[in-house]
Amino acid sequence: MFVINNEFLNTRIDKWLKHKMGKIPQSFLEKSLRSGKIKVNNKKIKSSYKLQQNDEIIININYEKTPERKKFLYSPSIEEHQEIKKNIIFENHDYMIFNKPSGISVQSGTKSPKNIIDILNKFSEEKKYFLVHRIDKETSGLILFACNKTFAQDFSSQFREKIIKKNYLAILHGSLSINEGMLEHDLLIKDKNKIKNFKAETTFFVLSKNKNFSYVQASPITGRKHQIRQQFFKINNPIVGDDKFYIPHYKNHNHPLMLHSHEINFTYKGKNKSYKIDPPLEFKKFLIEANL
Repeated sequence: MFVINNEFLNTRIDKWLKHKMGKIPQSFLEKSLRSGKIKVNNKKIKSSYKLQQNDEIIININYEKTPERKKFLYSPSIEEHQEIKKNIIFENHDYMIFNKPSGISVQSGTKSPKNIIDILNKFSEEKKYFLVHRIDKETSGLILFACNKTFAQDFSSQFREKIIKKNYLAILHGSLSINEGMLEHDLLIKDKNKIKNFKAETTFFVLSKNKNFSYVQASPITGRKHQIRQQFFKINNPIVGDDKFYIPHYKNHNHPLMLHSHEINFTYKGKNKSYKIDPPLEFKKFLIEANL
């Protein structure tokens, strides 16, 4: 039990608790107050309660901090930078169009320390590159980078307002039952350590197909994590090479993910800009092997 003196007179109970117990999440404190695990004068109170002299505080909680994740240190080499620069399609003072190879992450993660944004920024003296959208590590193709804060904000706004359009090419297992349409699903995605439900919409049309495979162009309307991969998986036509969203009876034969960011369209200084890039050699070879 704690008794309040003049030092903490009129201090909010939640601020006093953080002072006494360290960095505790507000949500945890609120829950503890509501459940009566923290009481003042043997009564439940709200987090906004202001302490008075001689208030008696009873605390019945045990909070353990979540251990911090280990940070992966990654120091790009000049050779990696020279190799990465070969994939720049266009660049000016405000933005850069990059053709990302499959197998490298756009930004650092716990399982993928090597990444494009760190390689670009380590050896850039004149400008700093900013991410305004992402594509999966396994996905190849076009990605847009801003080269200053002004256009980082501009392009981010265009993505939020759905001004920027992206088209993908994908090879699917199985023959799609319709040749064009809209995929609409509710996807469960982890956001800030909570599983949330997000609406996902993708339009598509078939470029060619046979009884075993379908070659499609897909255009996401919303921008959810793994959206295209999840949505085709949900209609039982997973993308060839996908080792995360797959159906066991479809064999991938160790192929890379057959998903390619083919085209991007956006507005720059009042003008429409459009860039396209062909899929990589492995993708084209599979099209021939699959007779598509």
